[in-house]
Amino acid sequence: MKNKTIILVLILSINSLAGCTAVEQSVNNEEIVESSAPERMSFTSPIMGDENNSNLDLKEYVSNSSVLLIWVAANCKGCHDWTDVFAEEVENGNISNDSILSIHRYAAFESPSSLENVYGKNATNPVSWPLLLPSENTKIIDLDTGLESSYSIYDAFGNPSTPTLQIMDSTGKLTWSSKTYWATEEVVEEVKVLLL
Repeated sequence: MKNKTIILVLILSINSLAGCTAVEQSVNNEEIVESSAPERMSFTSPIMGDENNSNLDLKEYVSNSSVLLIWVAANCKGCHDWTDVFAEEVENGNISNDSILSIHRYAAFESPSSLENVYGKNATNPVSWPLLLPSENTKIIDLDTGLESSYSIYDAFGNPSTPTLQIMDSTGKLTWSSKTYWATEEVVEEVKVLLL
């Protein structure tokens, strides 16, 4: 019985001290609003193989029609597959060269020269459309405000793996996405319809 009394006294003592030993927390009555990436967005980036070191402005590139964005990496076999399939579609006149844009996904791990060796003019999987080389810190412009957002390019585009295909409409809004690793006829046909 004596042990039960001691345990009861300890429990009551600890409970009475709990309020005194807790760290004071301030309460903010303001409503917390979670922010999200801009719905309509753009960025500027250097272009692979551009001797003039000019930047491409995504807003200008998509301003006339929807554009297929292909997120690529040098050692991504699925990226090579998609690049070859869409290069053939361009060559056959099924898709306009101006309606495709590749974006390098892993700037921190792959050099521009490694991309040039794979996607450059005399490479194994050449692209006839621009391939952008943004840094991982490239900021996104919110087209609704005209201001630079706090989002990096990767965060704003949903942290795409490679290959990821996305379609951006002429207003700068992402309207479709696919993470199909290997090229499929079904996805190619869907992209062709969406780019019309």
